[in-house]
Amino acid sequence: MKFKISGTMRLGRETRKFSKELEAETEGYAVEKTYMTLGAANGIPRSKIKVENIEKVA
Repeated sequence: MKFKISGTMRLGRETRKFSKELEAETEGYAVEKTYMTLGAANGIPRSKIKVENIEKVA
């Protein structure tokens, strides 16, 4: 399934919005993948990433 995940992440003093579409078997795994990719790409811990919306994409 394909999911669209959006939310905010804290980078230093700045808060940025993000939106990501990705393939995952379950909604929970889609959220985990989002934490992994955003955390690794920006060097931030999971606690600085806030997932606000999860949608299934057809």
